[in-house]
Amino acid sequence: MLMTHEQKIAKKWYLALGFPKSMDEAFAAALETTQISPDMTAEAYESDGENGAKNLVYFLYFCERLAGQYRKKGMDDAVLLDTLHDLVVWTEIWSRKMGRLYLGEINWLKRHLGMRLFKLGRLQFCMASSEFAIEEKGLRQGDTVVEVHIPEGEPLSTEACLASFSRAREFFARYYPDFSYGLFTCHSWLLDTSLRELLPENSNILRFASLFKIVRQDTSDALLGYLFEWGASREDLEKHIPTSSLSCKVKAAAMAGRAFYESLGYIEK
Repeated sequence: MLMTHEQKIAKKWYLALGFPKSMDEAFAAALETTQISPDMTAEAYESDGENGAKNLVYFLYFCERLAGQYRKKGMDDAVLLDTLHDLVVWTEIWSRKMGRLYLGEINWLKRHLGMRLFKLGRLQFCMASSEFAIEEKGLRQGDTVVEVHIPEGEPLSTEACLASFSRAREFFARYYPDFSYGLFTCHSWLLDTSLRELLPENSNILRFASLFKIVRQDTSDALLGYLFEWGASREDLEKHIPTSSLSCKVKAAAMAGRAFYESLGYIEK
């Protein structure tokens, strides 16, 4: 196969990010059939709902431009690679779901490619406008915050999380000194206070949640997609097999009609 310059770039990042070997054949086929428009940007790209392999090829191509922006700011290549590892994560998740090579969560990944979200140690941090008001801190909806997100992977130890927060404070002060924020916010199923009834006191999830001041709870089954297959719901939960003590308890509780939540919490800068 005689590759174009753009296809060579996409292949370069496929190799650099360490995709599973099991995807190599499908990726090679997708690369060969995808004509990459060199002027396309991540911001302007519209997800191809049918052709998730095309999404992957394009987002790998966008990595090259992002790497140049990192270099221009003097950012560490390790941060770039850690941040972009989410392309691998979401390709694996969506490929399992769809039964073929597929990259989903395009709008989520545009945060990474737009230099708004960075993985700094265990956690991800995103410069954002707050979706919620927090009256006790004088935060209005739309005010700037740093959102905290929790990628799958290593254990969610308190030590690793505290190290990430420390690193984030230094990172934004150094590279984005004009970005004004007063709070780290997190809106996640991991902050659901009802999980205290299902987890042991020494649980990493509960320890992580205890770092935040919880100010809001919204009914949500988001945890089902993380503990089972992406997109799992109460309606099809019976077919999903628990793989941990927590997922076993959550499945039983959900099938008995128990409500779960995504909670909003904050940590002061």
